[in-house]
Amino acid sequence: MVKKEIIWSEIAKLQFANILEYYVERNGNAKYSLKLIDEVENLLNTLSKSELIGRLTSNKFTRIIPMKVYLLFYEINGNRIEIVSFWDNRQDIKRRKIK
Repeated sequence: MVKKEIIWSEIAKLQFANILEYYVERNGNAKYSLKLIDEVENLLNTLSKSELIGRLTSNKFTRIIPMKVYLLFYEINGNRIEIVSFWDNRQDIKRRKIK
């Protein structure tokens, strides 16, 4: 199977960066944030080879993968997989934006 290219939407990049920054500030070090980056990179490596691992959402083209307390939303567009949102489930659901 051909690996697909992974790209991040601007919203997803911002969400992920905010989560990483929050934990650096809260913990006073980057240890947890670096661990989370590794977990996400491992997941994205798997996703690039097996793009259907996430379950379809109600809109029938966005897929979701739960990661502990996070949700990774993505869409398959030809040979690319776009990460459209990286959501921390402990946040207010009314603030969640996908694309």
